[in-house]
Amino acid sequence: MDFSDQTIVIGVVMAALIVVLLGVIVAMFASSRQLVSDEQQVAKLRRKRVARYEDAKRDYDKFRKKVETTNTLLIEFIHDLGDEFIGRDSAQQQIVFDEAFEAVASIRQTNPRSKIVIVLHTLGGYARPAHMIALAIKQHLSKARHNSKRDPHVTAYIPYVAMSGGAMIALAAEQVVMDPIASLGPIDTVYAGFPTETYRYLLTEKGTMATQDFLVMVGHEAEKYEKYAERVAREIVHPNHKSDDKEKDGNFLADYLSAGKLSHSEAISPEAAKELGIHVTTKIPPEIYGLVDARIRMIHTRLEFEERRSANPDAPPAGEGEDGEKSIERAIREGMRGEIRI
Repeated sequence: MDFSDQTIVIGVVMAALIVVLLGVIVAMFASSRQLVSDEQQVAKLRRKRVARYEDAKRDYDKFRKKVETTNTLLIEFIHDLGDEFIGRDSAQQQIVFDEAFEAVASIRQTNPRSKIVIVLHTLGGYARPAHMIALAIKQHLSKARHNSKRDPHVTAYIPYVAMSGGAMIALAAEQVVMDPIASLGPIDTVYAGFPTETYRYLLTEKGTMATQDFLVMVGHEAEKYEKYAERVAREIVHPNHKSDDKEKDGNFLADYLSAGKLSHSEAISPEAAKELGIHVTTKIPPEIYGLVDARIRMIHTRLEFEERRSANPDAPPAGEGEDGEKSIERAIREGMRGEIRI
């Protein structure tokens, strides 16, 4: 090998070494940046965990603005799912008539071409209010002509859980979007604490004469409620939620979820929902997570907020002429949906 050949080999080796060295430096830099990013993310999560009511409210307002764009109506059912008898932050603990009236009025007044985003974080509630909301969604969708699968006008987002009446509302939407660990539930009605199937089983096993009169009467009323649940389910479940199984008719999903064959608290995962024919995806936008998580933090920190305000009665009132207690109520009310009552 002559001198020129040796020079070429050395040059190639040196170039390779430089490339390797640069690769190592880039990898180390990227790793360092990733480490810093990870640390910042964890620190941010820690701050959120101990966030004050005011901080949570600020986040809530920010994410609400991101979700509710010019031609999009946001309707949320984010309930206090704690074990306290009275909801914290005056948050509803279940779907009730007042909440239904507000939601139905908003849907009714919305432009037919507008899109509706429904955010659900609820264990359900009274059957009739949930039915009213589902019917309002159905009426809204009947006014617009569009491809309901490619361009859904009503989408229900479930970051964590939507059971019973919450599932009823979700199934009235054209598309359901669930977190991979989120769950839906059956939409059978519960009468006096139990679904109709339970009373039917009791009366079959013991017989009418061996059962307390009260339970026999309750079972009789529960039978009426079961028929109501079946009719409502068939009425509100959107046609997009239909099984691909040709042997199952269009009412399969409604009948299956309202029949009382499942435990009322049984969780239906996104995978199980797809198997049942529900038009479901699992890609929830970050702002939906942010909205729900901020609202939950507001609920959790409301009592601390109230205690701080009560401990400082000399603080300037939040509104002219308000005493301390009314000031607290006003601040809490502002942190919730504009139309909800304390």
